[in-house]
Amino acid sequence: MLNDKSVIPLYYQLKEILKEQIKDGSWKEGQKVPSERELMEMYNISRATARKSLNDLMIEGLIERKQGLGTFVAPKKVAQDLTGEISFVRQILNQGLEPSIKVIQSSIDTEVPTRIVNLFKIDPLESMYKISAVAYVNKSPVIFAVTYFPLKLVPNAEMLDIENTILLEYLQNDLNIRFTHSTLEMEPILLDEFHAEYLNSNVGMPALSVERIYYSEDKIILIEKRVVPGDRLKYLFTLKHDTNEDKDYSLRIKIDKEYGENTV
Repeated sequence: MLNDKSVIPLYYQLKEILKEQIKDGSWKEGQKVPSERELMEMYNISRATARKSLNDLMIEGLIERKQGLGTFVAPKKVAQDLTGEISFVRQILNQGLEPSIKVIQSSIDTEVPTRIVNLFKIDPLESMYKISAVAYVNKSPVIFAVTYFPLKLVPNAEMLDIENTILLEYLQNDLNIRFTHSTLEMEPILLDEFHAEYLNSNVGMPALSVERIYYSEDKIILIEKRVVPGDRLKYLFTLKHDTNEDKDYSLRIKIDKEYGENTV
């Protein structure tokens, strides 16, 4: 029950209680959520407290309102294990879901950002291939992605059917590229108008900006920049804590500007 003597606000206490009921399966996907009035009676709280708790759950993508019908438990977020199978499409298939890709634009890019060119350590005049696409799961958009790789790496890139090709598997199996590791940078953002339109979401919704760089030994093979709505997808990590490992893999948390950088 709620503790009205706690320093933790009542709306937050209630939100966490309801969240756990969703996560532990007490509230099933598609089940109708108690109304504000019902929550007021159940927990002896004000309408404002009930409303804020529900609004916060909606922002987190755990519940959804259906016009004229009420509020329901939202479909579970799609999960991607960043320490497992590197292909997003393959992971979605393994979850019994239906992935698809819609290419917005794919072409040789002559105006690649300087930072991207510098990361690849190539001549600025070297041809770069760029793919802008939206990834769908069960016909719902979950990722807006922009992918870069040197054209010399995939000379026939323009001939590829990107929407029906698992690019990472093509690079591995057809071009014999061995991916050894990748680095990941994630930053919370709010959706802008451009991405909200392609992701069928609202401007200002919480999202993640994700940049993943794929390596073969010390050579960068591919750079992917994603925008992921916070209510559609969740990332999973498996962290190693064995100090006897030969290689030092750690989770690095970069704290903005003057606060420096910490390693966990």
